[in-house]
Amino acid sequence: MCYVSDASKELKKDDLILLYEQTVQNNYRSDVTGVLIYKDGSFFQILEGEKQTLISLFEKIKKDTRHSHILTLFSKESVRVFEDYQTGFSIVDNYEGLESLRSFLDDKRDISTTSACVEGIIKSVLKV
Repeated sequence: MCYVSDASKELKKDDLILLYEQTVQNNYRSDVTGVLIYKDGSFFQILEGEKQTLISLFEKIKKDTRHSHILTLFSKESVRVFEDYQTGFSIVDNYEGLESLRSFLDDKRDISTTSACVEGIIKSVLKV
C-alpha cells in the first residue's frame, strides 16, 4: 500500500524521531515493513504486510491527526521489497537516507517491478 498525505503541522526532528520509534515498534509487532518519507510538510509511505493488517493500519492512519489530505497511490499484492531494508521500516528525511534508499531499490529491481515503480514515485515526490 502506498499513500501520500499532508502533515497537519510542521514536524520537528524530535517529532520525527518519536514517530520513527513508535512506527518501528508497532510495525515489527504487526509484521509490517516499508518506508516513510517526510519532506516539506508531506508524508510518502509504503506499507507491506498481510492484507487485513494493512487495511486495519491504514484506517488508523486515516484517523491520525498528524495527517490530512490522504491520497492512496496504489494498493496491490506484491512481494515485499523492504523486508530487509534497515530495520524493515525506515524514515527517510535527508539526502543520505534518500541515496541509501535509491541504492537499496536498485539492488531490488530484479526481485519486483514494484521497486522501479516506487523509485519513480519517490523521485516525483521529492522532485529529485
